[in-house]
Amino acid sequence: MIIMSYTAATHLPNNPGELQHLLSFYEQELLFLEKLLSEVVNKNTSHEAMAEAEHFQNQFFIQKKNIDELRNRITQNHHLAAEEAKIHAGRVDTRIAADNQQIGDEVHQLEKIIADLRAAYKKYLLKWM
Repeated sequence: MIIMSYTAATHLPNNPGELQHLLSFYEQELLFLEKLLSEVVNKNTSHEAMAEAEHFQNQFFIQKKNIDELRNRITQNHHLAAEEAKIHAGRVDTRIAADNQQIGDEVHQLEKIIADLRAAYKKYLLKWM
């Protein structure tokens, strides 16, 4: 017999709207950085500049994909939590709460990755602009 454990929906550690807002901010930042990259590529056609540009373009693509995946997980988690809360009088399965926490942790990890990417990109821009 499986025993289910529940917690109040109000105790979910991360607000989906706030997480989505953060992801939108980082997506816009990546779009801006990509725009700058195209300007650098137009001015510098050396092999070294192009190789580094390709690296950053790949990183921007990967991080935008990560943002999309996190967005989907946030939406799914929020939907599951809302359904559970309806069924169980404002309570959700603790596994949903744990997933909510994991998603929040991954958003914060993404923030660190983008900060590191931004720092490396700044050095690239200073070198080639």
